[in-house]
Amino acid sequence: VDVDAPQAWEIETGSSDLVVGVIDTGILLKHPDLMENIWRNPGESANGLDDDGNGFVDDVNGWNFVSDTANSNDDQFHGTHCAGIIGAVKGNGRGIAGVAPGVKLLPLKILDSKGEGDGANLVRAIDYAIKLKARGVNLRVLNASLGGGEHSPAIESALKRANKAGILFVAAAGNNSSDNDRTPVYPASYDLPNIISVASVDSYGKLSSFSNYG
Repeated sequence: VDVDAPQAWEIETGSSDLVVGVIDTGILLKHPDLMENIWRNPGESANGLDDDGNGFVDDVNGWNFVSDTANSNDDQFHGTHCAGIIGAVKGNGRGIAGVAPGVKLLPLKILDSKGEGDGANLVRAIDYAIKLKARGVNLRVLNASLGGGEHSPAIESALKRANKAGILFVAAAGNNSSDNDRTPVYPASYDLPNIISVASVDSYGKLSSFSNYG
Protein backbone atom coordinates (compact mmCIF):
# COMPACT_ATOMS: atom_id res chain seq x y z
CA VAL A 1 0.00 0.00 0.00
CA ASP A 2 1.42 3.37 -1.00
CA VAL A 3 0.29 6.76 -2.33
CA ASP A 4 0.87 5.84 -6.01
CA ALA A 5 3.18 8.84 -6.38
CA PRO A 6 4.55 7.97 -9.86
CA GLN A 7 1.01 7.71 -11.22
CA ALA A 8 0.04 10.96 -9.50
CA TRP A 9 3.09 12.75 -10.93
CA GLU A 10 1.82 12.00 -14.43
CA ILE A 11 -1.06 14.35 -13.60
CA GLU A 12 0.50 16.89 -11.22
CA THR A 13 3.72 17.47 -9.28
CA GLY A 14 2.75 20.75 -7.63
CA SER A 15 3.25 24.23 -9.03
CA SER A 16 6.17 26.43 -8.01
CA ASP A 17 3.72 29.27 -7.31
CA LEU A 18 1.91 27.15 -4.71
CA VAL A 19 3.20 27.47 -1.15
CA VAL A 20 2.87 24.94 1.67
CA GLY A 21 3.55 26.25 5.17
CA VAL A 22 5.32 23.77 7.45
CA ILE A 23 4.41 24.56 11.07
CA ASP A 24 7.07 22.65 12.97
CA THR A 25 10.68 22.90 14.19
CA GLY A 26 11.77 24.87 11.12
CA ILE A 27 13.44 23.56 7.96
CA LEU A 28 17.14 23.13 7.20
CA LEU A 29 17.39 25.93 4.65
CA LYS A 30 20.58 24.64 3.03
CA HIS A 31 19.47 21.00 2.86
CA PRO A 32 20.58 19.82 -0.63
CA ASP A 33 17.25 18.09 -1.27
CA LEU A 34 15.11 21.01 -0.08
CA MET A 35 16.87 24.33 -0.63
CA GLU A 36 15.67 24.65 -4.23
CA ASN A 37 12.09 24.51 -2.96
CA ILE A 38 12.35 26.81 0.08
CA TRP A 39 9.97 29.75 -0.32
CA ARG A 40 11.56 33.15 -0.66
CA ASN A 41 9.68 36.32 0.20
CA PRO A 42 9.82 38.44 -2.98
CA GLY A 43 9.31 41.65 -1.04
CA GLU A 44 12.00 41.15 1.58
CA SER A 45 15.80 41.38 1.75
CA ALA A 46 18.12 40.42 4.62
CA ASN A 47 19.05 44.00 5.47
CA GLY A 48 17.66 44.60 8.95
CA LEU A 49 14.59 46.35 7.58
CA ASP A 50 10.94 45.37 7.18
CA ASP A 51 11.00 45.92 3.43
CA ASP A 52 7.48 44.66 2.72
CA GLY A 53 5.95 46.31 5.80
CA ASN A 54 4.32 43.16 7.14
CA GLY A 55 5.66 43.59 10.68
CA PHE A 56 8.41 40.99 10.35
CA VAL A 57 11.98 42.15 9.77
CA ASP A 58 14.01 40.12 7.24
CA ASP A 59 11.43 37.32 6.90
CA VAL A 60 13.07 36.16 3.69
CA ASN A 61 12.34 32.48 4.43
CA GLY A 62 9.44 32.52 6.88
CA TRP A 63 9.68 33.15 10.61
CA ASN A 64 10.89 31.71 13.90
CA PHE A 65 8.08 32.30 16.39
CA VAL A 66 10.11 30.72 19.22
CA SER A 67 12.89 33.32 19.17
CA ASP A 68 10.82 35.91 17.27
CA THR A 69 13.51 36.23 14.60
CA ALA A 70 13.91 35.54 10.90
CA ASN A 71 16.06 32.48 11.62
CA SER A 72 13.67 29.71 10.55
CA ASN A 73 16.42 27.09 10.34
CA ASP A 74 15.67 23.70 11.91
CA ASP A 75 17.47 22.82 15.15
CA GLN A 76 15.62 19.56 15.86
CA PHE A 77 15.05 18.07 12.36
CA HIS A 78 11.41 16.95 12.64
CA GLY A 79 10.32 19.86 10.46
CA THR A 80 12.94 19.02 7.86
CA HIS A 81 11.72 15.41 7.84
CA CYS A 82 8.13 16.56 7.23
CA ALA A 83 9.19 19.11 4.61
CA GLY A 84 10.98 16.36 2.70
CA ILE A 85 7.87 14.20 2.58
CA ILE A 86 5.89 17.16 1.29
CA GLY A 87 8.23 18.69 -1.24
CA ALA A 88 11.76 17.30 -1.55
CA VAL A 89 13.14 17.92 -5.03
CA LYS A 90 12.44 15.14 -7.53
CA GLY A 91 14.98 13.72 -9.98
CA ASN A 92 18.13 15.29 -8.54
CA GLY A 93 19.76 12.02 -7.46
CA ARG A 94 19.63 13.01 -3.79
CA GLY A 95 17.63 11.71 -0.85
CA ILE A 96 13.94 11.26 -1.59
CA ALA A 97 11.27 12.88 -3.75
CA GLY A 98 8.45 14.68 -2.00
CA VAL A 99 4.82 13.86 -2.69
CA ALA A 100 4.48 17.30 -4.33
CA PRO A 101 8.07 18.01 -5.43
CA GLY A 102 7.14 21.15 -7.36
CA VAL A 103 5.74 23.24 -4.49
CA LYS A 104 7.49 25.86 -2.38
CA LEU A 105 8.01 25.19 1.33
CA LEU A 106 7.49 27.94 3.91
CA PRO A 107 9.21 27.35 7.28
CA LEU A 108 7.03 28.40 10.24
CA LYS A 109 9.02 27.48 13.34
CA ILE A 110 6.91 27.21 16.49
CA LEU A 111 8.68 24.24 18.14
CA ASP A 112 12.07 24.56 19.84
CA SER A 113 15.12 22.28 19.78
CA LYS A 114 13.30 19.85 22.08
CA GLY A 115 10.24 19.74 19.84
CA GLU A 116 8.20 21.74 22.34
CA GLY A 117 6.06 24.81 21.79
CA ASP A 118 2.91 26.63 22.83
CA GLY A 119 -0.47 27.47 21.41
CA ALA A 120 0.14 31.20 21.24
CA ASN A 121 2.87 30.72 18.66
CA LEU A 122 0.65 28.36 16.68
CA VAL A 123 -1.93 31.15 16.46
CA ARG A 124 0.78 33.61 15.38
CA ALA A 125 2.02 31.23 12.68
CA ILE A 126 -1.47 30.71 11.29
CA ASP A 127 -2.14 34.45 11.24
CA TYR A 128 1.23 35.07 9.55
CA ALA A 129 0.24 32.63 6.82
CA ILE A 130 -3.15 34.33 6.41
CA LYS A 131 -1.41 37.71 6.12
CA LEU A 132 0.92 36.37 3.42
CA LYS A 133 -2.02 35.03 1.46
CA ALA A 134 -3.85 38.33 1.75
CA ARG A 135 -0.74 39.97 0.26
CA GLY A 136 -0.83 37.72 -2.79
CA VAL A 137 1.22 34.68 -1.78
CA ASN A 138 -0.51 31.54 -3.08
CA LEU A 139 -0.40 29.81 0.31
CA ARG A 140 -3.01 27.07 0.17
CA VAL A 141 -1.92 24.50 2.77
CA LEU A 142 -0.53 24.50 6.31
CA ASN A 143 0.99 21.26 7.57
CA ALA A 144 1.14 20.76 11.35
CA SER A 145 2.58 17.41 12.37
CA LEU A 146 2.05 18.19 16.03
CA GLY A 147 -0.55 18.05 18.76
CA GLY A 148 -1.20 18.47 22.45
CA GLY A 149 -2.95 20.57 25.02
CA GLU A 150 -6.60 21.21 25.67
CA HIS A 151 -9.21 22.85 23.48
CA SER A 152 -8.17 26.43 22.81
CA PRO A 153 -10.69 29.05 21.66
CA ALA A 154 -7.79 31.15 20.36
CA ILE A 155 -6.44 28.35 18.16
CA GLU A 156 -9.92 27.40 16.98
CA SER A 157 -10.57 31.03 16.02
CA ALA A 158 -7.28 31.18 14.12
CA LEU A 159 -8.20 28.02 12.21
CA LYS A 160 -11.58 29.54 11.37
CA ARG A 161 -9.75 32.57 9.97
CA ALA A 162 -7.58 30.22 7.90
CA ASN A 163 -10.70 28.50 6.61
CA LYS A 164 -12.20 31.83 5.61
CA ALA A 165 -8.94 32.62 3.80
CA GLY A 166 -9.13 29.34 1.88
CA ILE A 167 -6.23 27.63 3.65
CA LEU A 168 -6.30 23.88 4.27
CA PHE A 169 -4.88 22.73 7.62
CA VAL A 170 -3.35 19.24 7.76
CA ALA A 171 -2.84 17.98 11.32
CA ALA A 172 -1.48 14.83 12.91
CA ALA A 173 -4.08 12.58 14.53
CA GLY A 174 -1.55 11.61 17.21
CA ASN A 175 0.52 8.63 18.31
CA ASN A 176 -1.28 7.38 21.43
CA SER A 177 -3.28 4.45 19.96
CA SER A 178 -6.46 6.21 21.07
CA ASP A 179 -9.82 7.24 19.63
CA ASN A 180 -9.88 10.97 18.94
CA ASP A 181 -13.69 10.95 19.01
CA ARG A 182 -13.55 9.87 22.64
CA THR A 183 -10.39 11.69 23.69
CA PRO A 184 -9.81 14.64 21.37
CA VAL A 185 -6.29 15.59 20.26
CA TYR A 186 -5.84 19.18 19.16
CA PRO A 187 -5.49 20.75 16.67
CA ALA A 188 -6.56 17.64 14.70
CA SER A 189 -9.89 17.35 16.55
CA TYR A 190 -11.27 20.83 15.95
CA ASP A 191 -14.54 20.34 14.08
CA LEU A 192 -13.80 22.63 11.15
CA PRO A 193 -14.17 22.05 7.39
CA ASN A 194 -10.58 22.98 6.49
CA ILE A 195 -8.93 20.39 8.75
CA ILE A 196 -7.60 17.07 7.49
CA SER A 197 -6.63 14.82 10.39
CA VAL A 198 -3.97 12.30 9.36
CA ALA A 199 -3.57 8.88 10.95
CA SER A 200 -0.84 6.36 10.11
CA VAL A 201 -1.18 3.08 8.24
CA ASP A 202 1.39 0.38 7.60
CA SER A 203 2.49 -1.07 4.27
CA TYR A 204 -0.54 -3.37 4.30
CA GLY A 205 -3.01 -0.51 4.70
CA LYS A 206 -3.78 -1.35 8.32
CA LEU A 207 -3.82 1.24 11.08
CA SER A 208 -0.38 1.48 12.68
CA SER A 209 -0.37 0.17 16.24
CA PHE A 210 0.69 3.56 17.65
CA SER A 211 -1.65 5.73 15.59
CA ASN A 212 -4.71 7.54 16.88
CA TYR A 213 -7.92 7.11 14.91
CA GLY A 214 -11.51 8.33 14.88
